[in-house]
Amino acid sequence: MKKRLIIGMLGLTVMFFSSCKKFLETTPYDKITGEQTWNSENLTTAYIYQVYADVLGTDAWMSGYAHPYSARSEGTTKNVMVGTLNGAYWTKERAELMLKSDNYGWLNYSLLWRINSAIANIETSTTFSSEFKNRSLGELYFLRAAHYFVYAKLYGGLQLIDKVLTLDDDLQIPRSSAKETYDFMLADLQKAAAALPATAERGRATAKAANAMIMRIGLQAAAYVDGGAANSGYYDKVIQSGEALGLSNGGTQLSPYYNMFRSYETAVTATEFILTRERNKTNTSLYDVPMQYQGLWSTGKFSAYAKANFPINVTMNFWGMDGGSWPTQDLVDDYLVSDVDGQLKSWNNASYVTTGKNVDEKMYFSNSKKRDQRFYATILYDSCMYFNNQVRVFFRRDGNVSNANSKINEGSVQEYGYQSGNTENYNSSTGYAMVKYFYDNIVSLPSPSDQKLDYVFSVLRYGEAYLNMAEAYLMKGDFANAKKYMLPTMVRHGGFSESSVNQYLNTLSGNNWGSSLFEAYKRERNVEMVYENNDRYWSLLRWGMRTSGGLRDGAYVGSGFVIPELQGALRGIRISRDGKSYSFFEDNNVVGEARFSAKRYLMPINETFRLKSGVKQNPGWE
Repeated sequence: MKKRLIIGMLGLTVMFFSSCKKFLETTPYDKITGEQTWNSENLTTAYIYQVYADVLGTDAWMSGYAHPYSARSEGTTKNVMVGTLNGAYWTKERAELMLKSDNYGWLNYSLLWRINSAIANIETSTTFSSEFKNRSLGELYFLRAAHYFVYAKLYGGLQLIDKVLTLDDDLQIPRSSAKETYDFMLADLQKAAAALPATAERGRATAKAANAMIMRIGLQAAAYVDGGAANSGYYDKVIQSGEALGLSNGGTQLSPYYNMFRSYETAVTATEFILTRERNKTNTSLYDVPMQYQGLWSTGKFSAYAKANFPINVTMNFWGMDGGSWPTQDLVDDYLVSDVDGQLKSWNNASYVTTGKNVDEKMYFSNSKKRDQRFYATILYDSCMYFNNQVRVFFRRDGNVSNANSKINEGSVQEYGYQSGNTENYNSSTGYAMVKYFYDNIVSLPSPSDQKLDYVFSVLRYGEAYLNMAEAYLMKGDFANAKKYMLPTMVRHGGFSESSVNQYLNTLSGNNWGSSLFEAYKRERNVEMVYENNDRYWSLLRWGMRTSGGLRDGAYVGSGFVIPELQGALRGIRISRDGKSYSFFEDNNVVGEARFSAKRYLMPINETFRLKSGVKQNPGWE
C-alpha cells in the first residue's frame, strides 16, 4: 500500500553543542530552506546536531543511551528496588505482564528520513569539501546504526531503510532477519569508522566511537544471530575494533571512576569518555537528570529518636523522586574487598566479618576504603555524608532516611511503641541509595527546578570497551586474553593492585553459567557499568540468548534459558540502631518479585501498528 510521506520542518535546536554559536547568529530559523541547508556547512552541521539529540536522547523502553530516567530503568534488574510509591510503568517488565497490545516503540520513520535525506544530499553536493562530506556522512552512518540498535535489542529483525523513500516505493516494508539487521548496523559503523576523524569536539562521534559501538553491537549480534558460538565472526569484529582502539596497553585510557560520574567539571575532562551527551544549565535543572530519581527526601518528619541521634538540619526536598531507585544488597555484594592477606574476596568471606566491631568495619570500611573503589563512587550507605557534606544520612533502623514503611523498620511499633524511621515514605527501602551520576555540589533547595546544572551522560567509554574485548575472548574460549582485558578496570577503577587481581583471576576458568571465570566477569561488568545504558539488563539477555542458542530456530520462545539474575525477590539490609549488627531481608518491587519468561528475549510488536505496517509479529506473541 502506498502512503503519502509527510515531511515536517526540522527545528535547528543545538543547545547541546557549544560550537554552533556562529551560525545561530546568522539566519532566522523560519527562513531556512532545504536548498540553503545543503549548501551551507554550518546549517548542515546544525541539522546533524539535532539528529544527535534525537538519537542519543531517545526514551525508548529500557533502551535510551542517556535518557534522564535511565536511573530508574535499572529496576528491570535485581540491582535496584524502585520506590514504594512507584507505579507499575517502570517495573512492568519484571513480571509476565506484557501483551501484544503494549507499545514499546518502533523505528522512528521521520528520523530515518532525515538521516537518509541528509546522506543523499551530502553525497551529491558539489559545494562541500571532501573532508566535510566524509565527516558528515560518517556521523550520519554512526547515528543511523545507533538508532537501529535501540530497537534491534527489543525486536531482533527490523525494516531496513537505507534511502529516501518516494511515492513510487512500496512502503509495506517487510522485516529483515536479525542477521541482516545486525549486519546492516555493523556495515554502517564500518563506513563511519573509515570516514570519521580520530578526535572531535565533545559530543561528536569519532572513529573511536564507531569502533566502540561495533564492539557493543557485535557482542549482541554474536549471541542473537550465532547463539554465542565460539567461532562467531561477530566476536572477531569485536576484537578487531578493540585493537583499533588500542586496548592492548594495560588500561592507560581509563580515568578515575569517581571523576566521571560525581562532578561535571571532572567529567568533561575525563579522557576515558569516547562519546558523551551533555545537558546545559540554561535548560537543565535537578529535575531533568537521574539525581532527581535516586535522591533522598527529608522534611524532618522522622521519629524523636532519629531527631535526637541522627539530626538533619537542612531540607532535602526532591519533588517527584517518589519513584526512587534504591540499590539492593545483591548489587552491594558484587563489590569485592581486599582482605588482610591481600587476596580479593567477597566481603562476607573476608576476615573483617569476624574482626569488625560494627557493620561499617565488617562491610563498608569507610576509613580504610578496602572495598572496590567503585563502591564508594556508586553506593550511598549507612552513616555517609550527603548533599555536599551538609548532612550525615543513616539508613539503619530508626534512621533519618530509612523508610518507616519498609522492612528496615518492620515491627518497630511492637519494639519501640512508635513507627520508626522517616515517615515521608520517599526514602530507601533497601538500606542504600545510589550516588553514581549524583554530583557532589548539589545542595539543599526548596525545589529541584531551582538547582540549575550542567550534566554529562556517558554514551561510550573505554571501560566498557575493555570489558567487551574481554567478553569476546571469553566466549571464544581464550581465557588468558579474557583475563588480560578484565584486569585494567579492576586495577584502575577498582583500585586493587595488579598482583592481587592476577592472583584472583589466575585459578578461574569457564564461560558458562556457574563457571568461575564467567561469574567473575558478570560481577566485574556489573560494578563497572551499573546505571549506564541499561547495560546490566541487556548483558543478561545477551548471555541468556547465548545459552538458548540464538534465534536460528526460534526454540528460545518456549524453552529458552531462564536467567537466574532476573528471577526472585530483592534483598535489603536491616542495620540495628546502634550500627553494630545487621540482618538481611527479602522484598519486592511494586508489582511483585522478578519473574523471567523466555519470551522476553524478543518483545512483542504492538499489534495495531503491526497490522497497519504489515510487519511480522515476533514468535510467541502471535
